[in-house]
Amino acid sequence: MFGDLFILSAFTGSLGTAILSGILASRNASSSASEEQPRPGTTFERFVACVRRDEAVAAVKDKLAAYEDASNVEVLNRQNLKGVKQADTVLLACQPEWYQAIFDEPGMRRALEGKLIVSVLAGVTTQQIQSALGGDEGQYFVVRAMPNTACFVRDSTTVIETPQSSLSQSLLATAESIFRYVGQVFYVKPSTFNVCTAVCGSSPAFFSVIIDAMVDGAVAMGLNHADALRMAAFTMRGTANMLANGRDPRQVRFEVASPAGSTMQGLLALEEGKVRSVVSNALITATTAAAGLGSKDQRS
Repeated sequence: MFGDLFILSAFTGSLGTAILSGILASRNASSSASEEQPRPGTTFERFVACVRRDEAVAAVKDKLAAYEDASNVEVLNRQNLKGVKQADTVLLACQPEWYQAIFDEPGMRRALEGKLIVSVLAGVTTQQIQSALGGDEGQYFVVRAMPNTACFVRDSTTVIETPQSSLSQSLLATAESIFRYVGQVFYVKPSTFNVCTAVCGSSPAFFSVIIDAMVDGAVAMGLNHADALRMAAFTMRGTANMLANGRDPRQVRFEVASPAGSTMQGLLALEEGKVRSVVSNALITATTAAAGLGSKDQRS
């Protein structure tokens, strides 16, 4: 039966730690009728975080200590095989250049046989993982996904690659459940996965730069930093909610920017600074870079 144990290969500050934190937060949250997100179908009862450095053990434990279910998490240092042997579901959340070394550990490929492997490795395709594992189709069950760091606050946007193989619906549902715990889930074609990695995975960093710039401007005009940051963040969240509910970005601009008003003057300053092309090029560059991550030389 899949879902009894969730294995997390986590590194300090990694996306894997964010996912586990979000799942634990979701399990602790009230299941009242006002809950925004529906409860996922798969319930994970036990967790193992596999790390590769002594200092990462304490770091992961510190990040998870605030959750009531933290006692259900075992942190293993350089004991990947031990963790995987216990697992029904394995989340591959290491650096993209490290997965080959993990698979090459003695006994690892045998331990992974028949298990659900959920990969959040940027730029690494399911075909690359299957090739690295070897074996026949059906020997390993791989699902590719990309959430973002907002897993920490259960507000991630996750894309899951629509499987091309004969992956069962029950296994796919188990993979989806991981990310339903921490936010929204979208299914995308393999051909668009790298751009979705940039849109969903990289954008929190891009948005943070924009917010930081707005805060700097507000501070320069006399507002204190803490107030400026909260105001800008909540304003971005409200704007995002409008857009997520169907409002067109152009409509929002037209509604806010009145003729000869201050907003229009600010928009002209953005256009003068070529913000559109800079942001678009950042997304394009991140997409291209994501496609190349999986081809880097593997490191032990």
